[in-house]
Amino acid sequence: MGASPLKGKGRYIGAGSPFGMALALYRYSARFSGVSRKKAAFSPGNGGKGERVQAISRRTLGAFSPGAPRIGVQMRTSLFASIVLNLTDGIYVIQEGKAIFLNDRFGQMFGYEEVEGLIGRDMYAQVYPDRASVDLFQEINEQVLSGTRSPVSWGQPSARVDGLPFWIEVEARLIEVEGKPAVFGTFLDRTDCKLIGEAMHASQETLRLLLDAMEDRVYVVTDDYRIVYANRKMREGLCGDLETDYCYKVCRGLDSRCDDCSVEEVFNSEKPLHKEFFNEVTKLWYSVIEIPVLMPGMDRRTKLAVARDITVRKEAEKKIRLLSQRLLKVQEYERKHLSRELHDDLGQRLNAAKIICDLLGTDLARAPGDITARLGHLSEVLRGSVESIRHICAGLRPSALERYGLVGAVRSDCETVAAHHALKVEFSAHGMEGVRLPKEAEITFYRVFQEALHNVVKHAAANRVEVRLVASYPVLRMRITDDGRGFDAALRVRNGHLGLVGMSERVELLNGTLELVSRPGEGTRVAVEIPIADAEAD
Repeated sequence: MGASPLKGKGRYIGAGSPFGMALALYRYSARFSGVSRKKAAFSPGNGGKGERVQAISRRTLGAFSPGAPRIGVQMRTSLFASIVLNLTDGIYVIQEGKAIFLNDRFGQMFGYEEVEGLIGRDMYAQVYPDRASVDLFQEINEQVLSGTRSPVSWGQPSARVDGLPFWIEVEARLIEVEGKPAVFGTFLDRTDCKLIGEAMHASQETLRLLLDAMEDRVYVVTDDYRIVYANRKMREGLCGDLETDYCYKVCRGLDSRCDDCSVEEVFNSEKPLHKEFFNEVTKLWYSVIEIPVLMPGMDRRTKLAVARDITVRKEAEKKIRLLSQRLLKVQEYERKHLSRELHDDLGQRLNAAKIICDLLGTDLARAPGDITARLGHLSEVLRGSVESIRHICAGLRPSALERYGLVGAVRSDCETVAAHHALKVEFSAHGMEGVRLPKEAEITFYRVFQEALHNVVKHAAANRVEVRLVASYPVLRMRITDDGRGFDAALRVRNGHLGLVGMSERVELLNGTLELVSRPGEGTRVAVEIPIADAEAD
């Protein structure tokens, strides 16, 4: 016969061309469809040798039902040939160590100009071009041929005829050709996938090196409290076994879940969570940021935690706090000393001078001129000075606090402000019976109240102020609310307003919290909360 239109698309030993393979499939199909062997015997090859492909065609098409029309068989035969010869996979069939079928794609992948001359040659010694990987290729194919592994797929490095390396994915299965076992296999060029994989591996390795170089503790925890990743710094300071113990044992040396555990909160939050904790075992402070993450290959929820050792900062803050406490104590002592000096010395002197003026006024009552009037005026000036000294002394040394306690002193100040500034001040106290803070803590808390009330009088232009004291063990709360003009609280804090800074520092010394809420035109609310237990321990 003349050249087949499929010539050059592949070669099959004993069939002459891929057309012979298609014809063999047709013959195989015809056996079940009633077509005579005589009509099916016009193969351009040697008689029945084209039937060697029966096993291949059987796996591709399956058995046809008896009585199928001849035209259906021809269509299926043509379809089979088109599919096999136009696959993007390289195809090979090995029998007795020889290549009995190779398609063009096989040749293209390995750099052969044509595959016809390779048919019938030793697959491992003459056809497969890469000497470095041929042993692996041969070993697996022979395992398939022996029936120990079928089907099987694997990936391996290889090389073209010109030595250019690339990666292939191979799939092989056991078939039968002319009653003898053979291996039917496919090749896929996976070089791009391998390069991507290597790039990902390099990225992962770079990330691992970067995380190991960090001085922060980085680890990943599952929702069942198992640590599935820990960087170098984390592994250096473990309190338990990373493989077998739960995170609370590994991180803090605890036998039960941490009181401040935030696993569920992290998974339900859209923002990173921040917290600080003290490790009772290592005696170190840590600042932790936690975010939910997805770990490849894991079906459990996981969170990433980055913990920084802030022990030095905490110790510095403690020293600053102690220093501030000492400064405030010194300040209060100096105020007390100055108040005593003003009251006992200058105040007494001014009072004595007033008495003398009053006596002179009496003695000179009949003196001509305005001497009496002048002495009367001088007496009023001295009286005002004495009152001013007393007021200054009261500010420097809150004697009302010593005489009446915290509630009495606050109530007294509220009444004084209401009387002198035409301001309606409402005061209430709840649960304060029997509550008495240590002296230093009481003065500190009272100074916060004084500063807050002073700010209302000086800046708020308010008509009404509400002052509330509530003791509910273990905390003491104070809230001061006004209906004044308000201000931009964030801006005032950023600008370092001294009054607010002083209030904040005093509250911190009491291990408490201060909340300031204010908006222009909407008034201001100052809320202070301190732990009574901590204050009592001062």
